[in-house]
Amino acid sequence: KGLRANVLGSMMKCDDRMLSDCAKPEPYARLVFGFCFFHAICQDRRKFGPIGWNIPYSFTPEDLVTNRRQLKFFLDNYDAIPYKVLQFLGSKINYGGRVTDKKDKLLIDCMIKIFICDEIVEKGPDYKFSP
Repeated sequence: KGLRANVLGSMMKCDDRMLSDCAKPEPYARLVFGFCFFHAICQDRRKFGPIGWNIPYSFTPEDLVTNRRQLKFFLDNYDAIPYKVLQFLGSKINYGGRVTDKKDKLLIDCMIKIFICDEIVEKGPDYKFSP
């Protein structure tokens, strides 16, 4: 399937109405894309066996949906975007709840900081996920 197809598939499930139905639609759309990319990376790493994840985890589309719902809640109810809270929920609860290997936990914590951060909102299309 591939990374690009996975990101596109996840984004295709987000229509314009859903992306604009938020108190902060522009940050919401950008962070949803960040979560979709994060989700795709988590799933795509499985095909590399122990090089991708030390233990094969079953990440599901519901993990992504949960992240989107939490993101919308925080953007609708708080003035400032709580990036650390979103990172914690994503890496330690929604996805990380099934991650048991110590090194995999460290990896997922590092990965989410690339995809859910203030730079993705501030820089917009100029933000690069790779250095």
